[in-house]
Amino acid sequence: MAAPASPSSDDPETLKALLAEERAENKRLRQIILAMQRHRFGRCAESLPEDQLLLGLEEAEQVEAAGFAAEESEPAKKEAQRVKRRANRGALPA
Repeated sequence: MAAPASPSSDDPETLKALLAEERAENKRLRQIILAMQRHRFGRCAESLPEDQLLLGLEEAEQVEAAGFAAEESEPAKKEAQRVKRRANRGALPA
């Protein structure tokens, strides 16, 4: 970045040219700042890499598989609970 030039003359044309140059530099720097902010805080900055996404899906698949395995071993247990609930506990007192 160049140091700001100090106007040594009072010539309006020179001063206008310096002002235009400074404004162009200011605009360029603002565009760079906006691009950096979009890169840092934009929507794409918060997306997960594909490897990380696959790890999350793999974990979900493992949990789902464990749930299916538990359901397959539970029918006998559920049948026993159903029979126990329906067992006659005796007549109610009068």
